[in-house]
Amino acid sequence: MSWRWKLAVLFVLIAGFSTLIFMGHETTNQAPPVSDRVVDANGKLLFSGSDIMAGQAVFQKYGLMDVGSFFGHGAYNGPDFSADYLHREAVIALDRMSQLRFNKPYAQLEAGAQGDLTSTLHKELKENRYDAKTKTLTWTDNQVAAYLQLVPYYDTEFGVGRKLPLPANYISDPTERLQLSRFFAWGAWVCSTNRPGKDYTYTNNWPPDQLVGNGPNWHIFFWSAMSLVMLIGGIGFTQFLLSAFPGLGWMPDGEGMKDNVKSFEPYRSQTSLYPYFVVVVLLFLFQTLFGVVTAHYIVEQGFYGFDIRNIFPYSITRSWHLQLSIFWIATAWLAAGMFMAPLLSKCEPKGQHWLVKILFVAILIVAVGSIGGEWLGIKNMLGSLWFWFGHQGWEYLELGRFWQALLTVGMVLWAFIVFRSIRPLLAGKDHGSLPYMLLYGVIAIPLFFSFGMMYHPGTNFAIADFWRWWVVHLWVEGIFELYTTIIVAYFFCSLGMVSEKSALSVIYVDIILYLGSGIVGIGHHYYWTAQPAINMALGAMVSAWEVVPLTLLTMEAWKFVELAKVNGSIKNFSHYWAMMFLIAVGFWNFLGAGVFGFLVNTPIVSYYEHATYLTSNHGHAALMGVYGMLAVAAILFCARYLMKDEAWSNRLAAISFWGLNIGLMLMIVLNIFPAGVIQMLASYEHGFWYARSPEFIHSDLFQMFTWMRIAGDLTFVCAGVLPLVFLVIKGMFHLRPASQV
Repeated sequence: MSWRWKLAVLFVLIAGFSTLIFMGHETTNQAPPVSDRVVDANGKLLFSGSDIMAGQAVFQKYGLMDVGSFFGHGAYNGPDFSADYLHREAVIALDRMSQLRFNKPYAQLEAGAQGDLTSTLHKELKENRYDAKTKTLTWTDNQVAAYLQLVPYYDTEFGVGRKLPLPANYISDPTERLQLSRFFAWGAWVCSTNRPGKDYTYTNNWPPDQLVGNGPNWHIFFWSAMSLVMLIGGIGFTQFLLSAFPGLGWMPDGEGMKDNVKSFEPYRSQTSLYPYFVVVVLLFLFQTLFGVVTAHYIVEQGFYGFDIRNIFPYSITRSWHLQLSIFWIATAWLAAGMFMAPLLSKCEPKGQHWLVKILFVAILIVAVGSIGGEWLGIKNMLGSLWFWFGHQGWEYLELGRFWQALLTVGMVLWAFIVFRSIRPLLAGKDHGSLPYMLLYGVIAIPLFFSFGMMYHPGTNFAIADFWRWWVVHLWVEGIFELYTTIIVAYFFCSLGMVSEKSALSVIYVDIILYLGSGIVGIGHHYYWTAQPAINMALGAMVSAWEVVPLTLLTMEAWKFVELAKVNGSIKNFSHYWAMMFLIAVGFWNFLGAGVFGFLVNTPIVSYYEHATYLTSNHGHAALMGVYGMLAVAAILFCARYLMKDEAWSNRLAAISFWGLNIGLMLMIVLNIFPAGVIQMLASYEHGFWYARSPEFIHSDLFQMFTWMRIAGDLTFVCAGVLPLVFLVIKGMFHLRPASQV
């Protein structure tokens, strides 16, 4: 590749990560303060900063981010606790003010009198009474009165239990329940108080709530407009590049198709990988089953009349649903890398199969240990070790820190295994060549996963959330996507479908377009999580570019069909169904990540839809539609090589393909998307607190959409997952014998 391509890649990486480091610096410096002391107007101590952080730890230990949300990040069955406390505080304050001034409840006042009191409350809540020198926060009489009433309210919610999808006495320690209410109070203060010297709150005026004076400011409108400008400009510039360089993309310029499945003889390390695929499909099955249970909790406090909350509370079913999705998808991709490496180098290092088996045991230990630890953690059975071995408390990173560290070590071992296999390919090659790009992608995976350990229980919520998204967004959507592109490119190249130059050009374009937009594009997760407005500005503009490469996939997907034709038809290709799943990845990438992603990324739309089902709509379509389908493609590709011809079933693969895709589409069309739309409208009309309230979630219309999801769930599990499980397990008993060379 020309030095200009290498220079462009280097510029993208330096510019992207320099900007991201700047965003992290601003987040750290401008994070909402956790005061040493919270006092009333007379200086009387109400509670300390250590109580707030202890409450945050309680929130994490019991997995409450997988029940409700905080600053909009988390689950959707419970309330957003920061918005819920804030609205209740406003209602209590207005009633108190009304009784003092008019001697009757606020609801009985005329509109003019209500407006006067509301305006007074707005000014009171917006004024920042934090003294940075003494690190003391002074509350008004109204805030104190609200706090004194809300402490017993949350004590009841997490004690006896009333509205939350949790068993009674979920948090048995009254001290922990008290600390939790203080953490919620801090979150409400962050959402309602202006930053020093600014006319907007720490959360950029989120959540929308007229009672507290929160509404979109000029920043939100301006950066939304700039986001659209950047999108149009990015699409135009990319179209220019495609016209100027027509050779970009998957070009059928290889030596000709080499369909070598029937004559393939696997190495011992490759046959040792098959248990990985069995575990992957079983984890996939369990993940979907817990997803069904989690969805059912929306309609009743149990499962078809059986109250299983004491055994499987909502917090644990959702935790497992998310955690297992990361496990099975990542394991499939890691296994595919270990399978491809000797396929490409045509050699197997001595003792490689033992390393593969050791890693398999390590992954099993992490999977079983972390899942069990999460259950023990929320049951408060691990004491002070909850963060290390229990439920870490962050959505998508629920596993305890010990298991997280062990998984990182396992990824390092995986990188070493792949390096041993591809080492012969590196000899005499340019450092920007295809083998080295594979090496860089392999090294980046454990490196970027390790950034998820940059916080601890005492880290400010806004700062910890900054680092969490390095794993959830940057590791998954950036680094793993790059790695899989490299694997697919090498796969096409090894089969003679494309030349090495064409494959390499796709990788360079992928780095420039995906990482060029995705690194700083991580900022679209930072709009409302108490991070500075500059992060919203950068995230809104650059994340708009993430749609650009996704639009190109609609064109690239059909090229896969042309590349894989054997004797004039793709259906004669042994990896036909793996290729079909790759085509599905292109479709879902455009729809789920592109269309649905841009819908929720524009700041003015995000302001009202944040933490509604429209966010979940994007998550399901992108995570399962893109990364899940890609993982299934990897499973089928490797299994086709390892299974004997007579054991392989195109019928089962076909049923699984259509079952997964139709089932996912039905989930979205019948439930997640329409439910998200009406929830966003409720947030706009009544406030975010209402859109997430039990009254709205259990309204007839919302419940109707939830019940309609059954059609999608049954299709996905029965017609999609089960045939895949049967096919892969069947192959376990019909493996090709390993080569003795």
